[in-house]
Amino acid sequence: MKVTMKDIAKEADVSIATVSHVINETKHISEDKYKKIMQLINKYNYIPNSTARNLREKRTKTAGMVVSSFPDTFITEMVYGVEERAREMGYNLLLVNTNEDTDYEEETIHLLHSKMVDGIILSPTSNDIEYLNKFTNENFPIVLVNRYNDIAKNTPKVTGDNFQTGYDATTHLLKHGHEKIGMVYGVSNVSTTDERINGYKEGLRQYNLPFQESYLELGHATVSGGAAAVKSLLKRHNDITALFVQNDLMAIGAISQIKDFALKIPEDIALIGFGDFASAPIIDPPVTNIVLPPDTIGKTAFDVLLSKINNPDYLKHIELPPSLITRKSCGCK
Repeated sequence: MKVTMKDIAKEADVSIATVSHVINETKHISEDKYKKIMQLINKYNYIPNSTARNLREKRTKTAGMVVSSFPDTFITEMVYGVEERAREMGYNLLLVNTNEDTDYEEETIHLLHSKMVDGIILSPTSNDIEYLNKFTNENFPIVLVNRYNDIAKNTPKVTGDNFQTGYDATTHLLKHGHEKIGMVYGVSNVSTTDERINGYKEGLRQYNLPFQESYLELGHATVSGGAAAVKSLLKRHNDITALFVQNDLMAIGAISQIKDFALKIPEDIALIGFGDFASAPIIDPPVTNIVLPPDTIGKTAFDVLLSKINNPDYLKHIELPPSLITRKSCGCK
């Protein structure tokens, strides 16, 4: 609950005018009353609206970055990109990992806003981000990165082209002759997953193949989750001949599970991962990956935040294209 000047006055047992005089230093107040009022102001971290506005007009050269988790190299490298650009521009960066906790994310945005950061870069935990509008409606700069939802207004966005990512991975496997393609995704109810699935559907449609929901499996963005997802998929559909696995940890789990089934990659199951993790070229077989540029996404997100800080009307959605790094796991030589 937001504390008001009236609340401070009531608890200190003084008039609102007395609190105002203490804050604005417009009249001498007895030492006892002054100390009592200041203790309450500090206790509740109270900042009067006019003071907040004045602080807002002064740049703190500090920005916040809130990410949903650190499940893989993609997110880590994206954060490095933001940090590097922030340093180049003389900014401090406050970084918070919400660990896919929606309530904690909202608390964090409130906290960073109250601490007077110049703006925030947010990779949200879910599509449920309408709460951001109470900040963005007052032109507080928030940039959405990687994930987004248009329900949040007045927010520029920097993302990869996730529809194209899903489409390219799927059509590459289709060109290898695979028609039964499973997809393992990390998190539900986020734009990255939704758009990759839409790209997957479009790839199937162009090859006149039906989309089946049961060929999708949640892998929780972990090694064990990826293994469990592949186990579930292959038990449900033993005719699957290819997999698109949407993060590096799940890909490692998927490869382990495929080998546990005594199946060979790519002869029995072809595989495409996402994000070109360091061990991808040396795993047996080397892993084909579809890649979005995390470092560039991070740096661009900070550039966009500065644009939003300097121009409240700035409102663009920058989408960066994927590229495919082919190796043996998909059937390429």
